[in-house]
Amino acid sequence: MRRAAIAALALLLTGGCGTGVLTPDTRIIVGATFVTMEDGPAPEAMLIEDGRIAALGSADALRARNPGAVLTDLTGRTVIPGIVDSHAHVAELGLDAAKVDLVGVATVEGMVARIRAQRPEADPGAWILGQGWDEGAFADADGPGGYPTTEALTTAFPDTPVVLESLHGFALMANAAALAKAGITAATPDPEGGTILRDEDGQPTGVLLALAQKAALDAVPKPEPDRVEAAILDGLQRLAAAGVTSVHEVGMDDMSVAAFTALAEASDLPIRVYGLLDGNDATLMEDWFARGPLDDPDDRLDIRGIKIFYDGSLGSRTALMEAPYTDRPEAARPVARISMARVEELSKRARDTGFQMAVHAIGDAATDNVLRSYERRLATEDGQVADHRWRIEHAQVFRPDFPERAKALGVIASMQPSHALGDSNWAEDRIGSRRIRRAYAWRTLHEAGVPLILNSDLPGEPWMPMQTLHFATTRTRLDGTPEGGWYLGQALDPETVLRAMTFEGARAAFQEEAIGSLALGKWADFVVLSGNPLTQDPRTITIEATYVAGRTVFDRNAAGESAIQAR
Repeated sequence: MRRAAIAALALLLTGGCGTGVLTPDTRIIVGATFVTMEDGPAPEAMLIEDGRIAALGSADALRARNPGAVLTDLTGRTVIPGIVDSHAHVAELGLDAAKVDLVGVATVEGMVARIRAQRPEADPGAWILGQGWDEGAFADADGPGGYPTTEALTTAFPDTPVVLESLHGFALMANAAALAKAGITAATPDPEGGTILRDEDGQPTGVLLALAQKAALDAVPKPEPDRVEAAILDGLQRLAAAGVTSVHEVGMDDMSVAAFTALAEASDLPIRVYGLLDGNDATLMEDWFARGPLDDPDDRLDIRGIKIFYDGSLGSRTALMEAPYTDRPEAARPVARISMARVEELSKRARDTGFQMAVHAIGDAATDNVLRSYERRLATEDGQVADHRWRIEHAQVFRPDFPERAKALGVIASMQPSHALGDSNWAEDRIGSRRIRRAYAWRTLHEAGVPLILNSDLPGEPWMPMQTLHFATTRTRLDGTPEGGWYLGQALDPETVLRAMTFEGARAAFQEEAIGSLALGKWADFVVLSGNPLTQDPRTITIEATYVAGRTVFDRNAAGESAIQAR
């Protein structure tokens, strides 16, 4: 009953998207345009048997050798390998459904209006949670630290605690009632790695940056385990409906580990999950270093990575930069969320216990510090580098020597095309015209030979794969602005982008022998599209169906009008 209730709640949250699971019949796919991500000519047909790709080749030959196979004619459609979203926060995607949507709001007064519109029946005194305001856009105000105060939230909701998380998670707004619940007063010192913004009298303004958010978030009542499982299932179903067959869940805490594990044990995970643990949580890491990685032979749920938050973001001016921020050179220099000594310790233990390292680093000082740490930890006496596949998450701004050094070490750059367009209104103001040319620089890294994976970092910016493909190939927003693209020279061709979203994503999880391309013996993880993303505007393409190990995990015809698609 408990599992059925979770599934029912997830179905309600996702709006009824089709997620029926079919038995993996021996099946021949014909008629489609196949984009395999492998060398050589495209096949006419694909044979699926026992969940794997059993043959690729001539339609007539496959049909003649397998007369009892189910024939699926996909004439006019395109089949691609399943998308690997290699940096995501699935639990947040599901849990955010219960929060006030603040995407696009421009003022604190606008936040009040949005809350009243979306929560008209909220119980007095009950917590109000919201998410999605752009910390980069708000950080250009005249208030303390560049942010407005939250006085309007306190006036509108004097007895109700309100906590509003930002789009990328590096800033938070709280009203007076929430600050009181969190025990934050004028006497509260800034925590290491965080800042409590204050007015001229020393009183908190309600804006908390980086690790200062923790006290407010810790005061929010935690959801029940069933609710977390339902939220994760909802998120995974949404991903399946968008063409994702494997996701890298970064920053897993105890609560999400327990939820993903419970879903896996009940065979309720609709797509594959590769977990990276919250490396900033010392207690969690001690436990996992003692037990070692979880490596599922079928790759349904692997937990073998560590995700560390090192610096912050450009938007909130908490990313670590070698020189001051161009638009606020007088501002205090931000500090790291975790010491480099601790990163070094975690890196050594990860290397010795078989965990993959992935460190969030956005500023040029941060990317340099992390790369230097990797160089020290991965160096060997004979000068050889093991097949570690360690990652730098975001790598938004870097020094001129970064590409060459990253290539030599085989460090993977994990980057998000949506961030470039989301940040484009203010990014150059933050770091100036010289440093911006080494920012969001996908082509520079790719052409230097740095392993590149492209992903969404959902649930922040638009996250669907066809949207990611559009951003990466055009450097424009979904509405086509700015005309000509924002620093178009850093755009990539469609095939490179699709490879970075499929095969390279699988490789980043040590899974390229099993998934990531359409090849003999690999799992039949694939997506049916209405058009060819290598030749067609991805914004016009719909996801027709998604398969994992030969099983249908999303069918647009079954989902009807509730199907999720990029627009």
